Amino acid sequence: MMSPAEARSIVEALAIGVDPLSGELLSQHAVLRQPEVVRALFLASRALESALSREEEREGGEAAPAALVPPIIVARRQPRALAA
Repeated sequence: MMSPAEARSIVEALAIGVDPLSGELLSQHAVLRQPEVVRALFLASRALESALSREEEREGGEAAPAALVPPIIVARRQPRALAA
């Protein structure tokens, strides 16, 4: 079973336009790159982050900052050559 932290990491990768399994950038024309879909993915990521915080608080510990959730592989964009 997938943990909420793992799910958040996958959703976050998709939201920034990265294939969470391969680390490759998604095509600019992929449905996951459409503005409405990107906003929905970021909203889902924040909801998962809130759920993780609440779960941690219920267990009596401190909620881990979002930055400590291990990210999925993030591909680096190759710089584009400038037109002369």
